[in-house]
Amino acid sequence: SSSRECVYPVPVEKVTITRSELEELRHKVDLYERALQDTVPEAISSAVPDATRRHELLSLLGRSDPYQATGGLAASEAARTPLSSVQPGVIAVTTAADGQVHLVRAPSELPPPQQPDLQRQYQSLPQVQFQDTPFPQLAAPPIVQVHHHRQDDEVGVSTEGRLLHDPDGHARFLGETSGATFLDYLKEFMTTVLPLAYQNLRPGSDGSAFLSSLGCYQTYDSRPLHDRDVDPFWFPPRPDMEYMLSELRHFLQDGNGNWPSGGIYWWGDLSSAPILPPMERDTPLVRLSKCRHLAFYHTAFGVVSQATATPPQDLTVDCHLSEYYFSRARLLLGNPLDITRFTGNEVSTLTLMGFYLIEMNRRDAAYMCVSNAMHISIMHGAHRVWADESGKRVFWTLYVLDRYLSCLMGRPPTIMDDAIRLQLPCDAPGMPPADGLKAHVQLSRISGHIVCNTYRVSPWDGNTGPVRNLEEAIRLLDEWNLNLPPSLQLSSNGLSDDPACCLLHMSYNQLIILTIRPIFFAAVKKSFAERLVTRQCSLRSHPQLHQLKRCAAAANHNIRLARQILALNHPRKLLQAGLHFIFNAAICLMLRELVVEDEAAEPRDKKALCQDLDFVIARFEDESRIGSNYGRDCATVLRDLRVLVGRLRTPVDTSLEPLRSNAMPPQQSTTTTYDPIENRTAADIGQQWPEKLTSEALQQPILVEQGHILYDELVSWIDGDWQSYSGYLI
Repeated sequence: SSSRECVYPVPVEKVTITRSELEELRHKVDLYERALQDTVPEAISSAVPDATRRHELLSLLGRSDPYQATGGLAASEAARTPLSSVQPGVIAVTTAADGQVHLVRAPSELPPPQQPDLQRQYQSLPQVQFQDTPFPQLAAPPIVQVHHHRQDDEVGVSTEGRLLHDPDGHARFLGETSGATFLDYLKEFMTTVLPLAYQNLRPGSDGSAFLSSLGCYQTYDSRPLHDRDVDPFWFPPRPDMEYMLSELRHFLQDGNGNWPSGGIYWWGDLSSAPILPPMERDTPLVRLSKCRHLAFYHTAFGVVSQATATPPQDLTVDCHLSEYYFSRARLLLGNPLDITRFTGNEVSTLTLMGFYLIEMNRRDAAYMCVSNAMHISIMHGAHRVWADESGKRVFWTLYVLDRYLSCLMGRPPTIMDDAIRLQLPCDAPGMPPADGLKAHVQLSRISGHIVCNTYRVSPWDGNTGPVRNLEEAIRLLDEWNLNLPPSLQLSSNGLSDDPACCLLHMSYNQLIILTIRPIFFAAVKKSFAERLVTRQCSLRSHPQLHQLKRCAAAANHNIRLARQILALNHPRKLLQAGLHFIFNAAICLMLRELVVEDEAAEPRDKKALCQDLDFVIARFEDESRIGSNYGRDCATVLRDLRVLVGRLRTPVDTSLEPLRSNAMPPQQSTTTTYDPIENRTAADIGQQWPEKLTSEALQQPILVEQGHILYDELVSWIDGDWQSYSGYLI
């Protein structure tokens, strides 16, 4: 009847996703279910005394109650994994009426993400906390016991990178090749093994900050640059402009024509200062139109000011002079999204702006700027043909920056190689040799292959496995190195008098490190797990021992090349690319100490390593002196990681006296008088590293036996060879 109350079904919100996403989510749920079925039932049996409630919880996992099956004996066995050791954020399993399994977790302690759906996709598994850990504020990484399903793992292991939060709480996607993502994996590893290695080691001022930053990256590159109140029509005196352009050409282009390589970048004609148009009677809009092309020069002045910045002797002097030039350039250039105003001529300005943003450690802003410049180039057909050699070289410089940022951020490149028909740089009258830029382009192509295929950020060859991808990347790098022209080859001592050639080989070594890094990290985990489980070391029989040695050799070589560049360019500092390369080299050399047996190292090798690490940290301290958060943060990470590695390497079953006698020689560093890192005491700074490490109370590492909550995880590190980490999410 009309008086009957209508009962409508509860509306269900529906979403539409691609089939590939659905299959991937189903596979992840299957992995999580298997992990839960391996770990949670015993904990429930131990911690839930009520038999009815216990049976209900276990039935959700498809398990029978061990109390009903085997009585109290099974319960006593299950008690080895107490539920109290699991944090409240543990995953719970619920079953809906349609039979689908749903995973429910407690809210993350991270700041609220900007994109909740995307953040949920990359949110990490819940963490397990040890009650007896000496670092109560640090949680162990998730324990997913799926190493028995290796074939499935090779398909399902995620290669999607991570959403990491900066100190302001902004989330940014950083893929597998990103150093920040690798550091996050390293934090998980350190958080797991450090409490196991030394149970009563107290958390000092060094190391704990690095570990507690899991899920974050310690830079400020999401912050906008300061908008300075400037007059865009003001220009320095002509002699000053000529001097700055000469500096830019010498430092960042072709060495004012003196470099045999011709340089590895090309920004445009820097031989003469611009001629300023008459503007006295013009309106502001007319002035902007007349001076728009001069934005390139303001950007060039900003790059020079930043690249040659030194710690101010007078604190009243503004050390951010480059930001004033860059603000003028932005005002003159206008909105880069206004396609009606932009032509191919502005591409060089945007390219140089992207380089400036890289030097200012505004990587996301540089990523957007370079991407925009590339799209403008494509819109005008520059990827197919360009009339003059100078414009062609500008496009290839833009291509190099695009590939560099793709590798730096772990993101797909803006344009694929197959879409580019433009000829490579070639020699032309009145221009420097093209060898350097041409080789840089070819190396950048290999970089794109490594990012897209070896790390599978955006694979275009899906039929080859991880072994073939790695071997192919190494083959391409070796082939590139063998085919270099004489002007780009290093001398017998592994160095060159051409700074551009040195930086090019640093980039080559960085790609070697990046390609081998998954194997290297797997060897670190395997070596340490063997110490805790089997008390043996199988490094000498490692199937990829040659590659491990090559990775360390590339790291050593990069630090030598960095010293050479500083000597050639004195008093100029390293570019951001050089700093990035030596940062990764230092991490590689520190991790090598966890793999190589201590007895095999000569005292002079230990001294050289100590001096190399001092050199790298000093370079970032120099950066921090001119107000760089990037320099301060990198120095903090390297100092903390150095202490953590030293703790993990300290021998066991020995007294402190023999340990001190075998310790590394005292540092010869001259940087301990200045420490830009906050919250460091003078005692910590002045104390030698070996003495500081051995002054801690040492204890025999525990023997992890079957039944320990981390036993299966550690065994998986030992049993699984490097091919198991096909996704390179180690």
